[in-house]
Amino acid sequence: MPELPEVEHLARGLETRILGAAIGDVRCHFAASLEPDPRCFIDAVRGRTFEKLHRHGKYLFFLLDRNGALALHLRMTGQLLLVPETQAADKHTHVELLLAGRDTKLVFRDVRKFGRLRLLDGSPEQFIREKKLGDDALKIYARRLQRLLGKTSRTIKAALLDQRVIAGLGNIYTDEILFREAISPLRRAASLDPEQVASLRRTIRAVLQAAIRRNGTTISDYVDDQGHSGSYQGSLLVYSRTGLPCKRCGTPIVRIQVAGRSTHVCPVCQAS
Repeated sequence: MPELPEVEHLARGLETRILGAAIGDVRCHFAASLEPDPRCFIDAVRGRTFEKLHRHGKYLFFLLDRNGALALHLRMTGQLLLVPETQAADKHTHVELLLAGRDTKLVFRDVRKFGRLRLLDGSPEQFIREKKLGDDALKIYARRLQRLLGKTSRTIKAALLDQRVIAGLGNIYTDEILFREAISPLRRAASLDPEQVASLRRTIRAVLQAAIRRNGTTISDYVDDQGHSGSYQGSLLVYSRTGLPCKRCGTPIVRIQVAGRSTHVCPVCQAS
C-alpha cells in the first residue's frame, strides 16, 4: 500500500506537469472509483483547472479553480499515471482525466479496485477534520505525539498505524521506524517516556525523508506518475526480510502478527 513517501513523490512529480492544465473530459470505466457518483463528479470537474496540489498523510488533494477540490486515496494498489492521450485504457484503468490542449491524460489504475477519487463538498482542511485524521507524520511535534501515545492502551505498532493518531504511516515504514528505534512493536505506546518519543519522532521524519529521496518503496504495484518504481526497498532493514539475518546482530528476522498486520522484527534488537 502506498504510504506517505510514495504519495509525496507522486505529488512532487505531478506538480511540475499538471498545474495550470484544464480537465477537458473525464472517462469513467469503473463507477465506484468516483465519489459521490460518476455523473456528479464529471459534471463538476469538466473544464476546471488544476491550481495546486496538497498532501496530508496518504491523501493527495487536487485544488481546482473556483474553489473546487478532489481527494485521492490510492489504497492498496492504486496508480496515477500521466500518459499520452492516445494510450489505450487497459482492464485496470478505471478513470481517465483528459487534459485540454496537452495531448496527455491522468489515468487512475487500480488492480484491487479499492482506491477512490472524491469530489469534495468543502476544503481539504474540512475533509481532514471530518475524517478525523491526525497530524501529518512529517509535521507532528514530539509533545503532541507524546500526548496521543500516552492516551492509548494499544501497542506502539497499532498506535502508529492509526491514521487518527498520526497520518501517513503504514506497515512498511512503521516496521522500519520501530527497528531503528530498537522498540518492540508489542510494547505499549503509553510506556514510552518523553525522551523516547522525541527520538521516535526524529526517526519517523528521517525514515520518511530518506524514502522520499529514493522515490518511495515498490514492493509490488507502486509506481509514480511516469511509471517508475521506487528504490527505497533496497534500504529496508526488516520489512519483507523474514528469515534473513538482522543487519545489526545477525539474528534471523521473524514475522509476527500485531494489530492484525504482518510485522517484521528482530527478536534480539527489539526485545523491549
